[in-house]
Amino acid sequence: MRKSFIYLLFSFLSIASTHAQSMKKMAQKTEFESRLAKEAQTVESIESDFTQVKYLDVFDEKVTSKGKFYYQKNNKICMEYFRPMDYLIVINGSKLKIVSDGKKSIMNLSSNKMMAQMQDMLTACMIGDLSKMSSNYLLEYFEDARYYLVKIKPTNKAVQAYIAGIEIYLDKKDMSVHKLRLSETATNYTEYEFYNKKFNSLKNETKFAIR
Repeated sequence: MRKSFIYLLFSFLSIASTHAQSMKKMAQKTEFESRLAKEAQTVESIESDFTQVKYLDVFDEKVTSKGKFYYQKNNKICMEYFRPMDYLIVINGSKLKIVSDGKKSIMNLSSNKMMAQMQDMLTACMIGDLSKMSSNYLLEYFEDARYYLVKIKPTNKAVQAYIAGIEIYLDKKDMSVHKLRLSETATNYTEYEFYNKKFNSLKNETKFAIR
């Protein structure tokens, strides 16, 4: 049952990109980490639109979805998919809720150590707060004129079974996540692009209710 939840979550939440190839190694890593940590402390909430592109080599096609992303301190994430179908993912503390085809599933993440680690990883990636990344991940840093790029590889074999690597593009203007790519294998990936971002605008926790 828990494995099916992991697959379900990462099938919706999961470049070796030509853009990444044009980037250079980050020159001032300490300055970057300091600024990122400072910006993360000022963020109480995030609202944005997102586009998700999922590629599965077995079908040799890309599936595009659109929705709304919400984040609120601490550890509250909501992703509402509107196209091509309605789908909802909510993480609130140690609980996960998934609603698909009108069917609701709820699980306790703290009851599974690996799921708890993945929750921290997912939160870190979605909001760009790399302080949440544990020693189970190897990080590399790159940049160009507009973006910082952090490449993340899991070193834990249990995590490697579900995700091969992560790429986070951070906008240099405000250190927010511009693009996120989760690679399940060398060829299968899920890529998100976030836009129309609003910060510290959420006034209640309704979006994150789990019941």
